[in-house]
Amino acid sequence: MRKLVFSMGAIAIAFMLAFSWSHTVLAPSQAGTATSINPTDMLTNYKGPLPIEQWEAI
Repeated sequence: MRKLVFSMGAIAIAFMLAFSWSHTVLAPSQAGTATSINPTDMLTNYKGPLPIEQWEAI
């Protein structure tokens, strides 16, 4: 009976640790949400040659 209670407690503690760890790791940082990158703007302002243009197999 004592082993059952201890194992249930250990499982509950492990679950709480995993739950709190996942919330701290998976939460977006404030630096990531402050600025966003616009891919359309990046493509229109890029002036260099694209890698596909240098590929001679086409």
